[in-house]
Amino acid sequence: MLTGATSVSPVSAQSTALVIQINPEAHLDPATIPLSFTVTTPGEVVANQPVTVTAWVRALPGRQIQLTSQIASLTGPDGSHSVTALSWNGIMGRATGGATSASCTSGAVSGNSPQSLISAWNLSGIATCKVSFSLATDASWPAGTYTGLAVLSVFTK
Repeated sequence: MLTGATSVSPVSAQSTALVIQINPEAHLDPATIPLSFTVTTPGEVVANQPVTVTAWVRALPGRQIQLTSQIASLTGPDGSHSVTALSWNGIMGRATGGATSASCTSGAVSGNSPQSLISAWNLSGIATCKVSFSLATDASWPAGTYTGLAVLSVFTK
């Protein structure tokens, strides 16, 4: 027989749950691209130096990843010009994760709305595009320097 024993009452089991929430996140470098074109001979094709744009995105499932550029302005020696005088060429550099199925785009700027610099990017990853902007070939451009600014954005929708 045990003496001095204490009685133990049963302990009810409690459950504990660990909840981990992963939020979407995006990083972009650079956020802007300064544009500068020098026209010395009317009608020549002038291109900006290529800029490497890197976007890192962690997206929720089922979301499309967008990388866009919006031209803030285009000015030259004779004043403001329409941004539709610009075009861009994009070439995919390094890509990881879901960005391996994406493609960098090329095209002509169509007005003041954002232009898509990448297509078919549907899963989280890193995309690096080399982007060059060009001033349209036009014999009527006065000689001089033309400047502008491309404002970049990365987001999911």
